[in-house]
Amino acid sequence: MKKHLFLLMLLLASLACRFSASDSTPAPVSPTPASSTPTVSPLPTTIAYKTIPGIDPDLLSLDIHAPADAQNAPVVMWVHGGGYAIGDKAYQMPDKITLFNTQGWILVSVNYRLSDPEKGAAQYPDHFLDVAAAVAWVHENIAAYGGDPNRIALLGHSAGADIVSNVAVNPIYLKEYGLELSALTCAAPLDTAGFDKAKAGDSEQEQWVNALGNNPNYIAETSAALLIRPNIGIPPMLGVTRGNERRQQIETEFIAALQAAGIPATLVDAASLTHNEVNSQIGAPGDTVMTTPLMDFLKRCFVQ
Repeated sequence: MKKHLFLLMLLLASLACRFSASDSTPAPVSPTPASSTPTVSPLPTTIAYKTIPGIDPDLLSLDIHAPADAQNAPVVMWVHGGGYAIGDKAYQMPDKITLFNTQGWILVSVNYRLSDPEKGAAQYPDHFLDVAAAVAWVHENIAAYGGDPNRIALLGHSAGADIVSNVAVNPIYLKEYGLELSALTCAAPLDTAGFDKAKAGDSEQEQWVNALGNNPNYIAETSAALLIRPNIGIPPMLGVTRGNERRQQIETEFIAALQAAGIPATLVDAASLTHNEVNSQIGAPGDTVMTTPLMDFLKRCFVQ
């Protein structure tokens, strides 16, 4: 009898392990009562925001991290960096998920084609159009996940910041998908010298030649600081300044150009951080350099 009881206990333990939270397809859970602290999304919902024959669907997908009780929630979209050639929507996300979900906000992290022969072989304007397509998908569909399509913030770091700045200041990319710049409530391109590519150092140029050089006018046509115009719907923005003197000048002048065009713009002093830390410190416990000013900006952005 004891032997049979022991075997039964082993069987039950095995079943419990098989259906633990680490399973890639967790069993449905019953709704939990609403609480003052929104539930952090345990696993993302991955969606293909567009399809291109011959392209890995993962490169054209986004991850939705939504609190379980999201209702009409603001949406933060994140565009990863990686020199236009590497990177993924899952990179350095845990702190961001916690940060935004505990505010009751939805986080959407976006992949896009990369300028690598095995990752989509993207060239201008592929990266920009992919992110614009992701914005359009969110605008059209996020309500089904508890999000507010009229409160979308577009954020990005490094090459992702370069992409975000172009999508947010140049109407042509969102226009491809039937949207105006006003579809973005605000934007935060974080730490790129790409705002004015002609002024950037030689070490920065290779990534742009590789990704954008098929356009002979890419320096002028993808330098967001040169494309700013008043009264075309460019949303409020937040940027950072850090790095060497040349980079700080480019980043400071981008924010100044926005302000000169009458667009609300905030500059964060991130001189104490490395390029990678501008990304990794967002939501990190105890961080005040990136997290505090970013959250202040987003809360102003999302006020209805």
